[in-house]
Amino acid sequence: MRTLLVPAPLVPGTMVLTGDEAHHGRTVLRLAVGDALRLADGAGRAGEGAVVEVARDRLVVRLDTVAVLSADPAALLTVVVAAPKGDRFTDLVRQLTELGVGAILPLQCERGERLPGLDRAQRVAAEALKQCRRAFLPTIGPVVDFPTLAALPGRRIVLDREGQVANPGIPGPTVLIVGPEGGFTVDERQALVTMPSSLVRLAGPVLRIETAALAAAAVWSAAWEGNRP
Repeated sequence: MRTLLVPAPLVPGTMVLTGDEAHHGRTVLRLAVGDALRLADGAGRAGEGAVVEVARDRLVVRLDTVAVLSADPAALLTVVVAAPKGDRFTDLVRQLTELGVGAILPLQCERGERLPGLDRAQRVAAEALKQCRRAFLPTIGPVVDFPTLAALPGRRIVLDREGQVANPGIPGPTVLIVGPEGGFTVDERQALVTMPSSLVRLAGPVLRIETAALAAAAVWSAAWEGNRP
């Protein structure tokens, strides 16, 4: 069943979709009257219904049922990452959305690449939500600096080859921090220690930014699935 993303809150009844989602349903999915359809609002509600009208500028859907879904433990994860080059950041956003993380924030640091635009990343996250039939859309951005990072709620985990073995523990607000390919500067490392943050390693070899971020999110998500409070 195809999924479209609509503004929250989602409620049963007749809904008129316009703009990008109507265009996507009409021209990409080629929906027709009578086709079954799933709608999600990105805030935890999802419903099923059918298309009742297809017009040039709108798509009208009869939504029969709406369910309030529980977030996966992975939604407790905030991934703060020094953005990799080019399209690798949007690829990372897509995959982290598939895993169900709660937020993805680019990190401004001395050795980082040019900070990415967030509009495209937000569109990619929406596409991934629809493809994976998720109900929660992660927060994308804003760009954070080290003082902002220090103020984020939850325990802070820095991925570092010199750290301890990963031990996700019980589910709780957690910030996973992935540095640039050139590594953090001495001052940045000291700032991370002062926040405080814990250094954790995933593997012996040097990992690319997106590999480290995805691996860490998967390790925490999988561990928490079997260790719910």
